[in-house]
Amino acid sequence: MENNVLLAVFKNQLSAYEVLNNIKGNFVGKNYVITEAAVVKKENGKVVFKEGFEVSSNGQVGFLSGGLLGAFVGIIGGPLGILFGGSLGALIGESRGNAEDEIKTGILADTTKYLTDDNFGLVLLATEEENSELDEYLKKYDEEIILRKSANVVQKEVELAKEYEKELYKTAAYDEFKKMANEEKDKLKIKVDDVLANLKDKFEEADSKIKLEVAKLREKFRK
Repeated sequence: MENNVLLAVFKNQLSAYEVLNNIKGNFVGKNYVITEAAVVKKENGKVVFKEGFEVSSNGQVGFLSGGLLGAFVGIIGGPLGILFGGSLGALIGESRGNAEDEIKTGILADTTKYLTDDNFGLVLLATEEENSELDEYLKKYDEEIILRKSANVVQKEVELAKEYEKELYKTAAYDEFKKMANEEKDKLKIKVDDVLANLKDKFEEADSKIKLEVAKLREKFRK
């Protein structure tokens, strides 16, 4: 039995919702068990979670609130997914040096690549004995694409993405701090310049008064 993450894109966009609703009441097949499912949509370049469910260990179906797919959707719909789009998987892989090729061409990049704007996709987490049964089930809904990745690889990809995202936030926080420091420095420089300019004006004013008094005294002694 293997744990896999699947991405399915259908010719009829509403089929993603139809499949989700059908498997919610029938998540166990002869050779597979679906434990998490989500419908996502790409809107203005951002992948957005629309609806989903997860199956607890006692077989109860509830709202998708976390798990692997929750983390997955959070990454592709977050800053990394928006900033880097289809290059996301490669970016994460390259940032790790000799990372596995599977990560460099992972499902994060696949999802942002194959989902075009205003299109829906169905993402599944399934335990499979063999792949053909679930593939045949999805093909009944006139699928365009079915992608499958090992859940272990996806988990690793999500963890690397989270780590990379933290580094981005640290960099952003440092840049913001540096920007604020420079702004304060500029404000201080302006204040110092204002004080110096004010002192210069006062000095020039006093100097003019002294010169005027000296001129008056000279004029007085000449008389």
